[in-house]
Amino acid sequence: MLFPGLLRCVALFLPVLCCACATTRPVDVVEKKDFIQMARTMRTEMQSRHLLDKDGFYQEAVPAASDGTAYGEILYRQLSPSFMFDDTAGHVYLGETFHATRTPRSRVQQHAHGFTIFHPTQTLRVTMLAIADWDDDGEKEWVVSCRVVPLRGGRTREYYLLVPPPKHAGERLSGTVVAVNDCFGLACTLYVKKTAMPRRGEEVAATPVEDVAPGLENVTEAPTAGTARKGGGLEERSL
Repeated sequence: MLFPGLLRCVALFLPVLCCACATTRPVDVVEKKDFIQMARTMRTEMQSRHLLDKDGFYQEAVPAASDGTAYGEILYRQLSPSFMFDDTAGHVYLGETFHATRTPRSRVQQHAHGFTIFHPTQTLRVTMLAIADWDDDGEKEWVVSCRVVPLRGGRTREYYLLVPPPKHAGERLSGTVVAVNDCFGLACTLYVKKTAMPRRGEEVAATPVEDVAPGLENVTEAPTAGTARKGGGLEERSL
């Protein structure tokens, strides 16, 4: 058993300990399965931010600061869906919070660390993944995913967001998109935002996300020089 106050190093692919803990910043993982999936998808980006080491290990803070927080309820009641408002490829349900986007035909299912909304045309699953200092600026953010699955098939889109933790009960929360993973079946393209997280109180600019459609781009082809997306600071990376 590890002693309190020490840091555990966790492998993403094998259940072994890593001796290179000092090379990464600690991550307070809330939803381990989904965080590991994010880390596999964004491995290069997270390594460049020193949240994973060169072998794909992350350093887990002990004791965890996330214990006992009702993340699902907080995100459902307080998080704005405005980060999706520039998505022109799918149906967007408007509202100041996810709670306010419900229609008479919508159904909500709460989870321990998130929630799912079943809308008439799509399903959205929002999950609290971790707490981390993404930009190495001393400020810890909530790392949140929002998976959008259309009812009739087609493109599945997963947003990865940074959300400043609320300072008081009921505070409205806004997420900044740091990456978008678009998938058509097994063909996926990752778009990574290269700019830093806005400071609390700063104006959060919208993050335009350009659409990718089969027949227009080969989403499985390795990126070449000059394929980075313009607008919104999203850089294309094929998986």
